[in-house]
Amino acid sequence: METYKREIQLKNGRELIVRTPVEKDAQNLIDQMKLVDNETRFLARESGEFGFTLEQEIEFIKNTNKNDNIQFLVAEVDGDIIGNCSVGTVMSYKRFLHRAAMGIAIRKDYWGMGIGKALMQGCIDWCLEKGVEQLELDVVTQNKRAISMYESLGFKNYGTKKHAMKYGDGTYADEYFMIKFLD
Repeated sequence: METYKREIQLKNGRELIVRTPVEKDAQNLIDQMKLVDNETRFLARESGEFGFTLEQEIEFIKNTNKNDNIQFLVAEVDGDIIGNCSVGTVMSYKRFLHRAAMGIAIRKDYWGMGIGKALMQGCIDWCLEKGVEQLELDVVTQNKRAISMYESLGFKNYGTKKHAMKYGDGTYADEYFMIKFLD
């Protein structure tokens, strides 16, 4: 397992550590995911749907850290995990190893500080090291802040998935399918 660690000074002067998670991060990660699920409608789950137990999260961390086709990173500020980002090949078949997909979640009180870009750059670096040629993601069409960040990193919109998500209240959200071609 190759570990990743970068220290970055945030716009507010605080130190951000972007790194590979370890088993002792499990409860902090669970808490972070449960919090962000309540803060935005732009993630895949409804509030309360994240149901990993501590043991399951520990197992998830162990398994992702030893999987060569996945990079899982956390963002830490003052000892708290405030975000995470993962990237992995879309399938393990040879015909798909040139493609990777990613997802990201950051606590709302840390939006706009450059944390998303730092996490995503770690994932982009992993893709470049692995020879991935295209990095893909889905984003809710109303998530203007994220779309702007993705575009600043070189992602382009390649289509819209109509009614990609259906919320608990019966409304729908469309998603853009975005790709960054890596050179």
